[in-house]
Amino acid sequence: MDPGLHVKQAINHLNKVLAYYPYVTEGGEAVVALTPEDWGVVADALFHMGTPPEVFPDAIASYGQSDDGREILLTANDGTLIHVQAG
Repeated sequence: MDPGLHVKQAINHLNKVLAYYPYVTEGGEAVVALTPEDWGVVADALFHMGTPPEVFPDAIASYGQSDDGREILLTANDGTLIHVQAG
């Protein structure tokens, strides 16, 4: 799949999250904030656009949303649970 501009921007934001989370990891979890606009771009690509998972960075083992929908939950290949918040 050749990702469109929206998905490419989401991948860019995800790569930034993946580069940053090791600096804020405690006890196997990390909290990373994106601007509300950037968070929305990532959420769209992950959950609303039917983007195949193989398009996203290989460092992401799995992804989902919190029960209240306020966080994107990424599991990195090293087992770290990354809470991505809009803030």
